[in-house]
Amino acid sequence: MNAVVSFIILGLTYLLIISEKVNRTVAAVSGGIIMILVGMGMGFYSQKAALEVIDFNVIGLLLGMMIMVGIIGESGFFDYLAYKTAKASKGSFYRLLALFMLVTALCSAFLDNVTTVLLMAPITFTITKRLEIDPKPFLFAEVMASNIGGTATMIGDPPNVMIGSAGDVSFIQFIIYLAPMVLVVLFSVMLFFELVYKDRLKRDMKKFQEIKEVDERDKITDPVLLRKSLLVFGMTIVLFMTHHELGLQPWTVAITGAGLLLLLTLSDPKEALKHVEWPTLLFFVGFFVVIGGVEASGGIELIVQGIIFLGGNSLFTTALIIMWTAALLSMIIDNIPITIALISAIGGIITSTGFGEVGYVINPLWWALSLGACLGGNGTLVGAAANVVVAGVSEKMGEPIDFKEFTKIGLPVTLISLILASTMFWAFFFLIPRGL
Repeated sequence: MNAVVSFIILGLTYLLIISEKVNRTVAAVSGGIIMILVGMGMGFYSQKAALEVIDFNVIGLLLGMMIMVGIIGESGFFDYLAYKTAKASKGSFYRLLALFMLVTALCSAFLDNVTTVLLMAPITFTITKRLEIDPKPFLFAEVMASNIGGTATMIGDPPNVMIGSAGDVSFIQFIIYLAPMVLVVLFSVMLFFELVYKDRLKRDMKKFQEIKEVDERDKITDPVLLRKSLLVFGMTIVLFMTHHELGLQPWTVAITGAGLLLLLTLSDPKEALKHVEWPTLLFFVGFFVVIGGVEASGGIELIVQGIIFLGGNSLFTTALIIMWTAALLSMIIDNIPITIALISAIGGIITSTGFGEVGYVINPLWWALSLGACLGGNGTLVGAAANVVVAGVSEKMGEPIDFKEFTKIGLPVTLISLILASTMFWAFFFLIPRGL
């Protein structure tokens, strides 16, 4: 009975988010509060338990990275990067789109993808407006590149932040295991965009000369701030790469980097905190509490048993079920709460089966979840936080993106990505000798 009630609360929270009649953060926080109150009344959840399920490693990491990226943006660096990229296109629409995808994917690998698209979307509107071209193909390409690129590292996409924390996976391990797959997926999706928009992308840029005349160096408004910011950011990335060996948690690295940058730049903390996406962080908190209630009620155990039953004794089959389940549910809802739920499920699966002793350095089930949740986020407009952010920016700029329009591009991109990921996953973990 407890599990049924917790699933009802979870379902209603999802429905509120999908309906878009209630702000997604408000829906998640409200769902968390209701879960606590109902759980206390029925005896399966408590306020203390709700507090303990919030992963402050995730919250702290995102908080620190948002502050750092916001301060870097104040120097004009991202405007500089946009104009530099536009010039490199040499007047080719497709080359411009491909370069924007590459820049976005690269940035998303080392920043969180929400922050990346927040910076890239307004810049894209600036460039496309000057060129008098439709911004939507570029926005779609960028947001999908951000979700793909974010799959490559521990800090690139919120699901990976949580997986890294839960599975004790290092920054370097994410790059070694996932970056090769991500590169194949990214270049395949770039080809897909060339086919879909081939008629538009073959046109000449009549306004390209205006872009060429802009000196991108003038976009750097504060060179001193930029030098300090890049120095601290570089040190932070080095710490991320060695945090396992140093015994540091990812949130410690991110907060340390943010604090050092604030100290060196003497930035007003009030101004720096304006760069933080507080609704996103509160959304995380709310859903951690909701999923914690489902786990406390025994609901996660039911999911575990279902996956074990379908997967049988096959680690590969179980991994594929997790990958495609995460992707499918992420398309319908959002990859953040799905990841929170499936992290708990994977922990139960590893404990309940022999998959915990399979001879791999990192259990493949964690990589399956990462690929499914991150790549599946491209499926629909509500699939990932970055999608919603871009849609919001686009609407403010007078170019609203509807659910159907996004899904028309996002769904085939997701299917292509998942088929490629499944094939490479099999080759990487089950075709070659073990020891990974």
